[in-house]
Amino acid sequence: MKKTEFVKNRYDKILEEVQKEVRDAHTQTTTRQELIKNIEEEFGRRIIVYVAKLNYPIGYDDIHIFGSMLESVGDSDKIDLVIQSGGGSGSVAEKIVDMIRHYCRKEFRVIVPNIAKSAATMIALASDEIVMGVTSELGPIDPQTQVIQAGAPQWISAQSFIDARNRLETLTEDAIRNGKPHHAFIAQLSSLNSAFIDHCEKSIDFAKDFVSKYLIANMLKDNKEAESLANEIAKDLTSASKYFIHGRTISARAIKENHPLKELNVRELKKESDEWKMYFELYLRSELFLDMDNKPKQRKGKLFESSEFSMVTSFPA
Repeated sequence: MKKTEFVKNRYDKILEEVQKEVRDAHTQTTTRQELIKNIEEEFGRRIIVYVAKLNYPIGYDDIHIFGSMLESVGDSDKIDLVIQSGGGSGSVAEKIVDMIRHYCRKEFRVIVPNIAKSAATMIALASDEIVMGVTSELGPIDPQTQVIQAGAPQWISAQSFIDARNRLETLTEDAIRNGKPHHAFIAQLSSLNSAFIDHCEKSIDFAKDFVSKYLIANMLKDNKEAESLANEIAKDLTSASKYFIHGRTISARAIKENHPLKELNVRELKKESDEWKMYFELYLRSELFLDMDNKPKQRKGKLFESSEFSMVTSFPA
């Protein structure tokens, strides 16, 4: 069965069931929490869920809700985070990982049913194991900076600004060395905000430091070359010149075929496995819940859930 057929069949089946429950949010929540309990009993792990619509990024308002969700689970030997997110604040990602580690005594895993990009990829890299499947994808972690172009906000890689500065410096030096006009290059260099470029460089350094620190402490802790591998992986994933765009898909298969990413502890579940089907159903039910029964000027954006805790955050439509 092709990937698209698998997703469509599972989606249609679960959509039909959720539609029957759509008028009763409590019933939908109960169904998801029962599924969480079943997964916990089957695999002997505590489950927490963070599902966010892609236009609602990881942010500071998530921290206290994560705290409440973790408190509902309590101190546990093994905690799995089921995450769907397009990314967001790297500093909040670091805070979330630190909080989970305070509650998790032994093994912290990240389950990626669909998308865990940017800061969500950083959270995954800070775990002991990443669990992926046929629909799963991580992404590059090169920091993005918001700029206004033609009156509209756009996100551009911090590395692009640094590359532009470096390219202008090279062009200026070459022009001076060869006795050619160089004033236009100097004018462009002068227009660049040095403090902003410094901020871009520090943002990239933060992403590299985050990844290296957690990989050395956790996923690569038993590897004799942990430090050099962690630095290689951090450099790879922050490379805008390698991945070209921030939304580039990094699948489980791509990780296994890519050095140094193949050194990551990634387990790929087959789409036919019962374990994968349970995680995927939990994700689909969560995603569909956020899509349904929204008010005209307000929509559900994020779902935080455990077997004992459930909270939705809504945003202006």
